Amino acid sequence: MTQSPQDRSLSPPGPQTAPKPSAAEWEGEQLRIFTLRRKPVFVLYNDFDSELDGGIAERAVLETVEGVCRALEEGGRPAERIPLVPPLSGAARALESLPKGSTVFNLFEGFADDPPSEVALAIHLRTLRLRSTGCPPLSLHLGLYKAIAKRFLQAAGLPTAPFRVYERSSEAAETPPFGFPAFLKPAAEDASHGIQAENLVQNPEDLQKRVRVLLERFPAGVLAEPFLPGRELNCSVVETPEGIVALPPSLVNYEEMPASHPKVLTFDAKWAEGSEAYRATPTVCPAPVEPELIQRVRALAREAYLALGCRSYARVDFREDREGNLQILEVNPNPDFSPSAGLAKQAKAHGWDYSELTHRVLGAAEVNEPWT
Repeated sequence: MTQSPQDRSLSPPGPQTAPKPSAAEWEGEQLRIFTLRRKPVFVLYNDFDSELDGGIAERAVLETVEGVCRALEEGGRPAERIPLVPPLSGAARALESLPKGSTVFNLFEGFADDPPSEVALAIHLRTLRLRSTGCPPLSLHLGLYKAIAKRFLQAAGLPTAPFRVYERSSEAAETPPFGFPAFLKPAAEDASHGIQAENLVQNPEDLQKRVRVLLERFPAGVLAEPFLPGRELNCSVVETPEGIVALPPSLVNYEEMPASHPKVLTFDAKWAEGSEAYRATPTVCPAPVEPELIQRVRALAREAYLALGCRSYARVDFREDREGNLQILEVNPNPDFSPSAGLAKQAKAHGWDYSELTHRVLGAAEVNEPWT
């Protein structure tokens, strides 16, 4: 039996009254904030050679850098860019040269051939006690390793579909306990890498064939879940100096998707702007669905954010099953922060322009202690 949010041990405690600071403490905090606001913000991001990497998702980082730097400077904060290139040891040394107590706007998404480098760099930021936007290392790790993240969600009593992980091709001879149709995805990737229409399998033969293909490219494993045919929504959660806010969710509109193509948000649908898949999957925000569903999506998004230890900002993806029950597909720490991304659209629906979104995220990072 599913517990109510009030019964879950991971639900946040009610508001508590903090002791009133003394006049000296209050003045000290105001001075600290004033001093921080005069310091530059160091914007970390992936630098890459388009001839070598050519990654659509990685190139989108540059749009984000431009938007964040412009928003910071319009708000009176100098922005200094720090492009990071492999190896990771060199990127770590670049951080060590920053002044003590600096603030970092972390847009680094890991090197193309080394996704865990995103986690490693976040660890180094905390080791150096730099104030930083973005989720902590554990949340980033869970964003990569989807099966572990789903176990966290299950432990919190949150709705997520059953799953099976295949680590070797020979294991695909075993039909998943939930049957067919099933959808496959890399078990240890982010940014929709490896998500293709062909990953929807209808029978044991297709399963074995597709698992073999995916393992050749993504040897860390293949995660299988029942295909959920219902509506798909997503909801971004943002931490501000005033608290955590679940923004108005978006609906993925599959009405223009050809009947021959499964209703799946593939890598191309998310990133390749000139592709048919991209054009056929617009998102609508606020989602044109019943108010009760909006309320449930926002409540579950907040709980999932907390269950995986997220901070700063994250996006939670949902889909309805055959019975219309909402299931959490996954939690995405540090999603696309570009001015044209879904997070920015949801912030706008909430009443924040891109500059306000940027400064609210930055403000929360500067209020929090850098090792939290």
